[in-house]
Amino acid sequence: MKPKSADILILNGTILTMDITDTILKDGGLAIVQDRIAAIGPAAEFSGWRAARVIDAGGGIIMPGLINTHTHAAMTCFRGLADDLQLMSWLNDYIFPAEAKLDAQKVYSGALLACAEMIMSGTTCFCDMYLFEDAVAHAADDAGMRAVVGEVLYDFDSPNYGPIAQGFEYTRKLIDTWQKHPRVNIAVEPHSAYLCAPELLQEASDLAQDFKLPLVIHLAESKSEVSQIKARFDRTPVEHLTELGVLAPNVVACHCVELAENDIALLKRYDVKVAHNAESNMKLASGVAPIPRLLR
Repeated sequence: MKPKSADILILNGTILTMDITDTILKDGGLAIVQDRIAAIGPAAEFSGWRAARVIDAGGGIIMPGLINTHTHAAMTCFRGLADDLQLMSWLNDYIFPAEAKLDAQKVYSGALLACAEMIMSGTTCFCDMYLFEDAVAHAADDAGMRAVVGEVLYDFDSPNYGPIAQGFEYTRKLIDTWQKHPRVNIAVEPHSAYLCAPELLQEASDLAQDFKLPLVIHLAESKSEVSQIKARFDRTPVEHLTELGVLAPNVVACHCVELAENDIALLKRYDVKVAHNAESNMKLASGVAPIPRLLR
């Protein structure tokens, strides 16, 4: 019988399959053909295989790549800027002024550095919200990573696209440009309830639904955000998005630190996905998301 062949064989490792039953294969092997896992099983089953490259895992762990569910990748270039500040002061007094000086090349370089660091840590896919996101998409593509990217949308003029109407045009251009790419996908990404008018949030939701895309948004990140939304609309940020018809299974809600019990019930009802950002929340002293309660 003709031996089976692969582009890459990885042998002599403990395979964490991450399947529905968390199957673990000790002394396992894995075959890759082009960009797909073609076979997985005990290493002995691959004794007759031919491969262009054989990797000895040396008894280590073979597992799927990690996924970072919420990044501002190009902000590697701001590392060390304005530490030890709470969110609103950090954002309004330091980050927004710095971002006003960005351009596509700076964002590409910062995002490419982030990709290199993620690859070194075992992260192979990330979901990004930032400016000049076409440059982030190119950085991810050049790095060989998978990515979900979306241009941040908010009420005031952006350093990239200017007024919000052009922000939606930029997002549509991203969708057109990258819709057939095998590793880069587009999301619609309004910044937050406190920086986006109700009409903006609803238009973003409609656009995401029309193209069957994720909608990514910062939600209930801090006490200040909750206070602002309650003062303006007499409801929590989660309740606000519910009233606007934004909550849906395609929504990725980032941070979710300040949640009331009714907020958690609403997130469950609409099958919203929560991105937990422990390191970011500690840096900005925002608090800790109630992950055990959300899991329950």
